[in-house]
Amino acid sequence: MIRFELVNRTDHMDSIRELMEANWAETGFDFPFNPSARMYQAAVDAGVMFVIMAFDGDSIVGYCSMLVHPHLHNPAMIMASNDALYVDPAYRGITGARLIRNAEQEAARRGATRVMWHTRAGTKLHSAMARRGYKPADIVMMKEI
Repeated sequence: MIRFELVNRTDHMDSIRELMEANWAETGFDFPFNPSARMYQAAVDAGVMFVIMAFDGDSIVGYCSMLVHPHLHNPAMIMASNDALYVDPAYRGITGARLIRNAEQEAARRGATRVMWHTRAGTKLHSAMARRGYKPADIVMMKEI
């Protein structure tokens, strides 16, 4: 049975390194993967980040990290946005949906009134989010300077 736990990501950085690398290979940008435990811990310490992990026994099979904070243009709007979402391909489907639902519930518990998920158009996650009632809200443009 899969269980979901709220954890401190920096306590698990070494044990999820392979999952993080697989996530980056699947969805990352065109710059080197080099996560900073110090930066993640600073976000947790500031109270703006949480991480939920999916466990099958002692094995971590997925994780979701979210940022929750007041919107800069209207602090009454508490926004949640994902930093990373990854589920081992063998566990996708129900486990992924439950991980998303757990993240939404934790974000709401922390006061979020809106949730944003970063995904690329045409992916399975994009389709899954559309089925869950999400709508495109923004397009992010990026270039190296």
